[in-house]
Amino acid sequence: MTSITIKPEILIIDDDRDVGEALEILLSKLGYNSTFFDSVDKGKEYFEKEANPIVFLDIHMPRTSGLDALPYFKNLNPGTQVIMMTGERDINNVVTSLTHKASDFLLKPFSLQTVRIAVQRALDYYTLLKEKEARDESILRDLRLASKIQRKILSVPDLSPLEVAVDNIPASFVSGDFYVLSRTGNNLLVLLGDIEDHGVTSGLIGLLMTSVAREAYKEQADPSHILKRMNVELSQEIGTHSLTAAVAIVHLDKKTITYARGGHPFPVLYQADGQLLLNEKSGQLLGIMDSLEFESHEIPYKEGDVLFLYSDGLLNNLSNPLFGELEEIRKKGLGLSAFQEAIHSYTKVSLPTREFRDDSSYLLLRL
Repeated sequence: MTSITIKPEILIIDDDRDVGEALEILLSKLGYNSTFFDSVDKGKEYFEKEANPIVFLDIHMPRTSGLDALPYFKNLNPGTQVIMMTGERDINNVVTSLTHKASDFLLKPFSLQTVRIAVQRALDYYTLLKEKEARDESILRDLRLASKIQRKILSVPDLSPLEVAVDNIPASFVSGDFYVLSRTGNNLLVLLGDIEDHGVTSGLIGLLMTSVAREAYKEQADPSHILKRMNVELSQEIGTHSLTAAVAIVHLDKKTITYARGGHPFPVLYQADGQLLLNEKSGQLLGIMDSLEFESHEIPYKEGDVLFLYSDGLLNNLSNPLFGELEEIRKKGLGLSAFQEAIHSYTKVSLPTREFRDDSSYLLLRL
């Protein structure tokens, strides 16, 4: 354990000057600087500026008792170790002190040895807290950077004159959901995937899958082939996470969509004359068995149709009222921004109230 090399200043608050000054002498012998106050108010004022890591606080004082003052110090600086002092053996005071997160309890009169043990124990715990705080801050910085990098990698390319709206809301910093938009000539790859679980590991696997999908797309513009390649990679090389995915290849010259699913919620194609659920046999989860086969299907589309892909963190059943809202938008012939606004309003209200948070993502493509 890393120790604090510069011994911190210790704050003493006791209405008995003889006790306070005697404690100052003991602490000085142990190599610690200390500051003594004979009232809680003066001690609070000093603590607000110095935030001392260790405070000796007497229980029985006029006007404000140490038990009443203890929560103040812990609320202002939760890491501060407060050592309560008293001349009475009252178990209720001990219980109350510990309830309010006092770190120790000393009976008067105290010896050099008891003070040494109490201070060292408090200092060791304070050091652990500061080390944990530093580690947590480092982890938080890394997570924020990982989130920023993921958003950058998953940026949306310019597909004009097609319109695209994408959102990926992680449950915690880094999302296990991912998407791919890649155009080659008259073919456009559209993919939305959902790695099991969420967090950094799932996010990294998702980024790997985007690379595998792009390579497979270059080999063969077939959704079933892309899913098969992703499944083999996930099963043989990773072996710890499963994946659901929906893959569509838009043939802009033929105005057709070829699509396949691997355990993923079915896409929806909103058309001028109705909505089409792409709900043929979905195939199994990816990453379980490396020998899986996936079936591709083809449908025509018309200019102005809207393709909607989403993860189960956003929608997981047909009875969800959001589907009704999107259908009303289709009937009114509104633009892609109306679809996007409806989904945004839904996620803003719905996601924070869920007991179990999951990554949530969607992709809208106006053809």
